[in-house]
Amino acid sequence: MSGHKLEEVAQAASGPLWYQLYLAGGREAGEAAIERARKAGFTVLVITIDTGTFGMRERDVRNGAGVLLSANPLAKIRFLPQVLAHPGWLAGFWLAGGVRQLHNIIVPGRGPLPLSEAQSSLAQSVVTWEDMSWLRKAWAGPIVVKGVLTGDDARRALDEGAAGVVVSNHGGRQLDGAAASLRALPEVVKAVNGRAEVLMDGGIRRGSDIAKAICMGARAVLIGRAYAYGLGAAGEAGVARAIEILHADLQRTLALLGCSSVSELNRSYVEVPASWTRGPS
Repeated sequence: MSGHKLEEVAQAASGPLWYQLYLAGGREAGEAAIERARKAGFTVLVITIDTGTFGMRERDVRNGAGVLLSANPLAKIRFLPQVLAHPGWLAGFWLAGGVRQLHNIIVPGRGPLPLSEAQSSLAQSVVTWEDMSWLRKAWAGPIVVKGVLTGDDARRALDEGAAGVVVSNHGGRQLDGAAASLRALPEVVKAVNGRAEVLMDGGIRRGSDIAKAICMGARAVLIGRAYAYGLGAAGEAGVARAIEILHADLQRTLALLGCSSVSELNRSYVEVPASWTRGPS
């Protein structure tokens, strides 16, 4: 999210606002982002802990994303026919300013972080548990830790001051073979044991997916990919439509289960393998 748009989002919102923070750019850049979010009216800080570097995103490799973002013009020549075959896209790309800068990450003395430096910057700013102490001083409100996949990490996050955790494998885009969020959810819910809110992110494509997550103990789910697809297809209207589709399917699922609201969902509606709740009590 661009830094200069934070105020507009806050003004348009009708409920609490959460700001998701990456530590790319270092602590100084993080502190600047936190301060802008605070002034704009955001009330919850979400710290992302599972992106110390980019995973092997094979689609990006096939599409040459790394090459196209590099500073080597000769390496980009092989993509020229594809670019020229889409003049409308090319015009829009240049009119929008070309390769984007990340205005939510202001590097002291430099300005917005270039998109081409995002991966290397993340690798230099890996989040550790020690960062939680700093975050609690920089942010007075609730802190949610996103990217938790084990009960041990959930308990550690709460011990370090988190008000909630998000069970997430980053949409399956990071570590190949990592546990699915839904599979990790029961262990995390068991470990948290009511001490804080547990949310889930990843794999939400239908309203029935939302119902399954809530049955297994999630307070709510995050829908990063669904809204992104809607945004890419039709802007704000596309986001609204994506939410509408999920909402309608959730209502349909509740009706077919004989539930009048999500508050009636519980573990009895799903069959959870005993191995999914492994981990210390």
